[in-house]
Amino acid sequence: MIQGMKQGMVATPAMQLSMRALQANQTELQELIAEALAANPALEEVKEDELAEEQDASLSARRDFVLDSLSSTQTLADYLEEQIRRSGLPAKTESAALQIIPWLNQHGFFAEPPAVVQGETGLSDKVFQQARRAICDCDPAGVGAEDLRESLIIQLTRLGESKGLPIKLLRFHWDALVRHRYADIAKALDIEEEAAELAARRIARLNPDPGSGFSRAELLVVTPDIEVTLVDNELQVTLTKETSPQMALSAEYREMMAAHADKVEVRQYLSRCFRDGREFIRALNDRYTTMLAVAEAIVQAQQPFFRQKGSPLLPLKMEDIAQTTGLHISTVSRAVRGKYLKCASGVFELRSFFSVAVSSDDVSADEVKQLIRGLILAEDPVHPLSDAKLETLLQEQNIHIARRTIAKYREQLKILPASLRKKR
Repeated sequence: MIQGMKQGMVATPAMQLSMRALQANQTELQELIAEALAANPALEEVKEDELAEEQDASLSARRDFVLDSLSSTQTLADYLEEQIRRSGLPAKTESAALQIIPWLNQHGFFAEPPAVVQGETGLSDKVFQQARRAICDCDPAGVGAEDLRESLIIQLTRLGESKGLPIKLLRFHWDALVRHRYADIAKALDIEEEAAELAARRIARLNPDPGSGFSRAELLVVTPDIEVTLVDNELQVTLTKETSPQMALSAEYREMMAAHADKVEVRQYLSRCFRDGREFIRALNDRYTTMLAVAEAIVQAQQPFFRQKGSPLLPLKMEDIAQTTGLHISTVSRAVRGKYLKCASGVFELRSFFSVAVSSDDVSADEVKQLIRGLILAEDPVHPLSDAKLETLLQEQNIHIARRTIAKYREQLKILPASLRKKR
């Protein structure tokens, strides 16, 4: 099973491969496999349904099939990697930037806090910051940010508006801005309220989702990674065959290695291919073992939900699963990233099973998030619900949580502030 790295530890290539494989979603995993097949002739994918004559086909034909089966539509990560490779950066900075890009989500923002990413990649502060600046210099403007606020600041800076009123509102008056408290802003800055409103309108014209123009095919059709079934009153957790492809070392190349044992260069080349192939297979197997262990722990902790349709989720933190499985919390985070589970109640993202109690009424964060989502879906788009209004509506349902917590949950749901949802 994949364990977390200790602080200050530098990830070896094998560890980086294991981490990359574990955090990959289905699309990214297929890309990773295609890269490995193209680079290593001793590696092949095992397909259970292949006919005997297909098993005798050449390795190149099989690789062509895998590569051609991938979507040709460009993803945000693909586009960023292309730019980094063409940018003429120092080798160390380029390598670091390519390590960081997989940590960006579909919007182009960090999926984990930058400090966590730096620690997990083992990059020094200087190299990490250089690599991050290189990503922020890429198109579309606003990628490489920690959150929406920083993304908007990056966009204004790229447009040459680094000293205007809009960026000042973003840097120093964010809370007041998202709550439309223009009078408070005007008072604090000693300006007219109309000037604050105009600055807010300028910000509203920026792009809140830099990754929106790229392929998100994996979000349109979700194939579950995990399946949970109830058999003889026992919950069974399995990996789906579609999302756990098996790899093997080529028997053909083993024969070739034996046949050319007297040729040093050929033997060394094939030995390296077999070594790399074994590391790749080990990384995939670690991925499957870790995903299954984490999923089993989640199902065990949320038994009522899986046994009875309509049962709410119980309070659960990633720390709980880390303790149960003996894994580092960062490993648990990677294992649930972009992974989906199918059960009698439907298909759910693994991350959605984590919630914590948020009030004395013993309501879970998951339930509160769903309430917030429902309220916003039903809102008047011309007069969207502010976080303050959401707080009031939740209080009417005897749910008492801080407004800053509501804002945090809204951001986790990838829902913009009311000021940026408003239809003008």
